[in-house]
This record gives sequence, structure tokens and C-alpha cells, in this order.
Amino acid sequence: MSMMAFMPWCRIDKTYEVGEIQIVPFERHEPIDGLDDTAQCRVNTILASYKTIVGKPVDRAAFVRYGGRLLIDGLNDKEQEAIYELVTLACFCGLARREYYEQGGHYCNSECFSLYIQKFDEADSVSLRTRRRDGHTWDVWPIADIAITIPAHCQPVREVNLDEALLKELVAHRAQSADEEWARWQNAISCFNQANTDGENVRYQVEWVLLCSAFEHILGAESNARDVAEKFAEAVAPSSPVLAGNAERRSDRWTDANKPIRYEWMKEFYRIRGDFAHGRLQTNQPSVWNSHEHLVLAAITFPVLVRCLLNKKGWYEFTDNDLAQIDAFEKLADEQFLKPPSNQKSSLDWVWPRLVQDAKSEVLRRKARNDPEIQRLWSGSS
Repeated sequence: MSMMAFMPWCRIDKTYEVGEIQIVPFERHEPIDGLDDTAQCRVNTILASYKTIVGKPVDRAAFVRYGGRLLIDGLNDKEQEAIYELVTLACFCGLARREYYEQGGHYCNSECFSLYIQKFDEADSVSLRTRRRDGHTWDVWPIADIAITIPAHCQPVREVNLDEALLKELVAHRAQSADEEWARWQNAISCFNQANTDGENVRYQVEWVLLCSAFEHILGAESNARDVAEKFAEAVAPSSPVLAGNAERRSDRWTDANKPIRYEWMKEFYRIRGDFAHGRLQTNQPSVWNSHEHLVLAAITFPVLVRCLLNKKGWYEFTDNDLAQIDAFEKLADEQFLKPPSNQKSSLDWVWPRLVQDAKSEVLRRKARNDPEIQRLWSGSS
């Protein structure tokens, strides 16, 4: 029996190599590499069961190919588990590519990477793999009767792009690390993905606990706010820190004016997590940042942290944009960034893109000051 692994809500922009798998774009009625006309017709029929928000078959999606095989070759349980693990890394690298407060920029959510594995034969039916608490089951359905509709929050995502440099190094880390260390990274990345579905049915308290778990695991920190905050502040180090004593945001709980604001943010974020993790839906703890601000800051900075940790190991080279985000994060945390700037120039002009652009300009100026060739040209022109 043939088998197909695919992500119907993932309008992937191109083919990506992810360890043992390839993620391959699908476009309806375009030739599929390695399939004859009969097999391609069969695949198109199966994908027609997956509908857009207006009930039409999806026109773009993503296939997953394992080990260079045909897209419809069978997969054993071990291979299926490897696919799920590697798709999790691809999902994270899609989330890490997001551009916030930039309509029309790169954006996706983790449900775009919802993975389906189906068995099918020459008859007019397919087997769908569904999870159960005690494992999984295969249910047989007539193809003509199936209609699975895209989640509403995936429909606006026109194209999915991955951070290839980050993806390459995470795959290398997976291959080279000890099992215990990689399990910690895998847990952290999975928690981050689960906290970024954009699903209206996922409560923000659940997202909060998952995000805190992601930070704790990736940092190898103890389960307390102070240790997580210390390790976070050490790992993500901007060129010019914003110290608590100089910050616009203030709290009576901040006892050390020389602590950076990123430390105070993480300590508060993780401290409040305790209420949600122990079953409370509301917290009475005093806070400098509201819940929406906390979740945005966590979503932005976790991929930054992952890049910083990989860079420290010598496995990842920062881009100018990475350096700009590292420098801009504390400034963002010190702003009332959910509101547009008072001198907003357009609907696309928001605090975070503005801070990143300013920081990137400074990164380029620092590079220029340290470049002997540019220094020679400057001295010659003077």
C-alpha cells in the first residue's frame, strides 16, 4: 500500500533539505517528480479533500519525502517518527523567520505545519492516521466523502519561508549532540512550537507555561525564576544593555539598578508562570508588562536565544539582522510597543520594525568602523 506524508496548510516557497527528509512544494496540476500520470492523478484526488476556507481544494501545499524515495513510498513507524521530529525543526525555523508588525512580511504559525500521513491504494478510499491517548489508529474513509478544512488562522498565510541557515545548524546539532542534550533542545523547540499555533482555542495561560518551559529547557536552567533569568541575560547580550535603573518601565520589585531589563523581564515572565502552571487562570502578582506584551516578547526572543546559544557553540554565524534583534530587544521591552509610535508615518510603522532597523544601521556602522578598507577610503576622501 502506498503512503503519503504532507502538510496541506503549508504553502512552502521551495524545496528544503531537513536531515533525512525533504520538504517539497506541491502545486495542483503541476508535475510531481518521480510520479507517473496515474499516481499523480491519485495524489491530486487525495489532496482535493483538503479545502480552503471557501471550500475549494488547496492549490499549494508541502510534501515530505523520506530518504530520497518517491513521495508515495511506504514508511515504517521509525521513519514516521523521524519525519515528525524533523518537521518540528522545520516548523521552528518557519516561526523564527517571522516578521512582526509588518503586514505582507514573512509570517506563519505552527499549525501551518500540521502533518498528515495517509495510506492509500487503487480503490476509492484512504486511511487516515489519527492520534489517541493510547497510541494512534488508522481509519478508512471513501475519498469522495472527505472534506478537511484549513484552520481559519492558516488561511491568511500566503507563503511559508524557512530560515535555512538556522535550519542547517539545528540539523547538525541534532546529528552531533549527545542524546541527553539534544532531547533538551528538542523538548524546548517543541514547547515553543506548541505555544505558537495562533489558534483561538488555545488559552494564553497554556502558551505562557509552554514558553517558560521552552526557555527553561533550552537554557538548562533550574525551575526557578532567578536562575532562568540569570542564564537568559547571560546568553542574550546586546552591545548596549538597558539597565533597570535607567529604564522607562519601573517596579518596586527591582532591587538592583544595574541588572539589565532583559533579566527583570524574564524573571517576571517565569515568576507568573507558576500561577498558571498550578491551575490558576488569573494571577494577582504585580507585573510591569501585561499578558499580551509578555507573550510577544517571548515569541520574538526565543529564536534569538537559540541563535545565541548556537553561536556560542561555534555552530552559527550571526547575520546583521540577528545582531540588530539582539540589540533591539531590551529597547522593545522598555517601550509601550503595542501602541503605534506617536509620530507613526504609515500603518506599517510600528515600534519593533523601527527599533530593528535603527539597530541594524548601527550594526553596519560598527562594521564599517572596523573595516580597514573602508577606513582607508574614508581617510583618503578626507
